[in-house]
Amino acid sequence: MKTLAPLNSPAETEMLLANGAEELYCGLVPEEWVARYTGAIWLNRRSPAGGNLRTFSDLARVVEQAHGRSVPVFVTLNAQSYTAEQLPLVLDLARRYVEDAGVDALIVSDPALILELAEQDLPCALHLSSIAASLNVGAVRFFRSLGVRRVILPRSLTLAEIERIAGEIGSEVELEVFILNDGCIFEEGFCLTTHHRSVGAFCVGLARMDSQSFKLSGAPWAPGEEEDVNALLQDFHHRIDGLTNHACSAQPQTALALAPCGLCAIPAFHRMGISSLKIVGREASSLRKLASLKLVRAVVEKTRAGLPEEAIPPYAQALREGVAPCVPGEMCYYDVGANANRPLPAVSEFSSGL
Repeated sequence: MKTLAPLNSPAETEMLLANGAEELYCGLVPEEWVARYTGAIWLNRRSPAGGNLRTFSDLARVVEQAHGRSVPVFVTLNAQSYTAEQLPLVLDLARRYVEDAGVDALIVSDPALILELAEQDLPCALHLSSIAASLNVGAVRFFRSLGVRRVILPRSLTLAEIERIAGEIGSEVELEVFILNDGCIFEEGFCLTTHHRSVGAFCVGLARMDSQSFKLSGAPWAPGEEEDVNALLQDFHHRIDGLTNHACSAQPQTALALAPCGLCAIPAFHRMGISSLKIVGREASSLRKLASLKLVRAVVEKTRAGLPEEAIPPYAQALREGVAPCVPGEMCYYDVGANANRPLPAVSEFSSGL
């Protein structure tokens, strides 16, 4: 179970390596892509201006430093899809990432790109991005049949669902999970919006939209039903406000304020045989990356040292208090350390018009 850290500058490489990063990932958007498509069409799931390296020489420096410590480097090519016109350039970039810069894996999501890369027979691994929404064992095995060596599981999966997949897959393919920073209540793989700070995204505003609820049949509410529906909507809005607005809106980049977190689940992932823990935030400040890495590594080391599984959540939560308030259940990926949650009311027939 390795710790995977993000970067967007060669200057961050040594800092991350010295503080325990066991794998690195980054993006590169070279000038030829920007010149052809401008900044409006993203090569991967981060803005060209904020979350990516800009030159092949930068990428080569990162790889050289990382390989000097036997740490692999992965590069993202994980747009949901590429057009037929774009694919030749994307394939050329992939070849240069691998053959010229020496990266160890490409993080991909578009099945068409995966098939084309399989024919290229590049000397690198293919890692399936969470953008591909591989939500079950059948999906994992399908992509493995296309040549994928690692699957990054979507953050929407529960701990029980991840355990089921890990138990059935075994050693057929490596599994990677999200562990810290950035989150969304919706399934990322089905989202076609971007989250640029100056534009925003539709999902971010949902919690603040007025809504009206009604029965699909048109029948009047029975006593107490409308109150139950409103309670559901309030819970939905609260969850959006936490995992979407706070995670995607502008945050002080020197802190871990309100960052979604899965630290309490680390011993469970260790037991399951998960290959890698993904820290999100290529676009974040160096200080935020460092704080994130040290936080994850502290819990990983306690887990590797044999601290009992039940002792990890209180340890992780106490550790978080030093960098950002931990509110169990509010910003948890997997709810391992959450307090008993309020049960949601069961309402079988209603519609909400947002």
